[in-house]
Amino acid sequence: MTDSTPPPAPVRASAVFLTGAIVCFVLPPLALGLLVRASPPPPALVAVALVELASAVALVAWWLRRRSLSPADVGLTPRHWLRDALLGAATVPPRLLIEFGVLIPLAGGAHNPGVEEVLTHASAGVAALAATLVLGVVGGGLAEELYFRGFLLGALPRAFVHRRAALYGAAAVSVLLFAALHLPASAPDAVAIVLAGVVYTALFLLTRRLTATVVAHALWNTAAVLTVVALYG
Repeated sequence: MTDSTPPPAPVRASAVFLTGAIVCFVLPPLALGLLVRASPPPPALVAVALVELASAVALVAWWLRRRSLSPADVGLTPRHWLRDALLGAATVPPRLLIEFGVLIPLAGGAHNPGVEEVLTHASAGVAALAATLVLGVVGGGLAEELYFRGFLLGALPRAFVHRRAALYGAAAVSVLLFAALHLPASAPDAVAIVLAGVVYTALFLLTRRLTATVVAHALWNTAAVLTVVALYG
């Protein structure tokens, strides 16, 4: 006789999160790489960004309905939006100094894989550069923050009995898995992406809202692309 008892809520929550991370943020760029061997055209980059956002929104919305939660439980609220936006924006200048002053030069400067990728898109024209910015803002600033901060830190700990311990664990996963999925090519690149994860996670834990993290992430991706073009283009 088989045991039909469903797995406990923490197990289901962890499985949903990990599966969703693969579906939302691994499969779309992987499919793009398999379909387009050369530098992807601008519409393909925009499509990846939209697929990431749409899949993340769909999964989070399904989870909220299933658990009878509200958008505020993942940090979607207009409260204190201006203060939070300024807080998020304030994290960008010091990161630019750290990364472009120290980490990127240590990681090869103009020969850093991330720098080379941006320069490749920039050399393809304005449309390709704009598509890169869309990918950074929509796929990064919106989709990744909704998933790795709002969903993981806001909604999932509610499925655990010991919510504070679950939140601490989720914070560690938020930083480490976020870094792993970005595939750092060197130790300085790993430091840079871990630093980014720490900043975004700290902003969400401090405010319990997504505004600061979305602004920080989207503005960083935009500033980083434009700084690469200005310094190395």
